[in-house]
Amino acid sequence: MVRQRIDLEHIIACAVTLVDHEGLDELILARVADELGVQASALYNHVEGLEGLRRAVASQSRDNLAGALRDAAVGRAGDAALREVARAYRDFARSHPGQYASTLLPASGPTDPAHAAIAGVLTRILETYGLVGDRLVHTARVVHSAVHGFVTLEAADSFTNPQDSDETFDQLLDFIVRGLFTTPRELTA
Repeated sequence: MVRQRIDLEHIIACAVTLVDHEGLDELILARVADELGVQASALYNHVEGLEGLRRAVASQSRDNLAGALRDAAVGRAGDAALREVARAYRDFARSHPGQYASTLLPASGPTDPAHAAIAGVLTRILETYGLVGDRLVHTARVVHSAVHGFVTLEAADSFTNPQDSDETFDQLLDFIVRGLFTTPRELTA
């Protein structure tokens, strides 16, 4: 048997692909090792067991989501940026369900750079509405929660009525944008 050389980057890439095709619950060391053509024990030289691998997948997935959001925001501002970033968020969750699920795992620490990158995209857009300080933080949380909630319900097939979910998502974005425009400016200081 030829010994395969592996490194952390290959392990994470394999695990990310696995979770997208099979789901986060199917992420096990033996399965990743099989895909890489190595013994499961070889993975322990690179990750701290299954939890270490899950953390690495979550971090990579957050980086991938942040990149998709940044790409969606490029060249846009205000409403157009907010709408495109929300659509990119939804598209990421649809295209990469396992990665999206892993982004919800606990961060490796309070200053996880990938979490900050995701929040940073939304924060920069909301700053163009004149939001600052606590109001900016609360509004970013509300917008993220609304989009995440929709995406999560959609992924769980919770929308059982025949109406088009794309239209519902557009209405959600309309509500968000109208809410931003009706935010009293004196509360932003």
